[in-house]
Amino acid sequence: MKVYLASAFRLIPLVELVAARLEAAGHTIAVKWWAADGFDLRDKKADNDHPDVFYTDPVCRWIFDRDFNGVRQADVLVIVAGPEPRAFNGANVEYGIALAFGKPCFALGRLDNSAMYFPVQRCGSIEELLRKIWELP
Repeated sequence: MKVYLASAFRLIPLVELVAARLEAAGHTIAVKWWAADGFDLRDKKADNDHPDVFYTDPVCRWIFDRDFNGVRQADVLVIVAGPEPRAFNGANVEYGIALAFGKPCFALGRLDNSAMYFPVQRCGSIEELLRKIWELP
């Protein structure tokens, strides 16, 4: 299966662990958005006073296209949330794209309570996530 991992930058160590376990089990990661690729808008993202600068940067469009296509090409989406309840920004957009494409969605860790997460299959461990992915038709 090709898997898209949606998460937050602050959870990159956990995302890398999940990616490694998925790959060891024979899955492919659709996009390794956390890997150093020379395209990073985090400094500009923090500058909330200048959204025109952020959204006109060609890197912004490149990242959107990369991640949108990654979700579209993936077989499943996994939200990597960690042990504490978490709300997301970009990961929620990716989750919505996956839902629109009819992709199965999983969560590893705890999400904030939201009715919008109703379709997500929750997993308490990486082993449970791997089992649920393998059980897909």
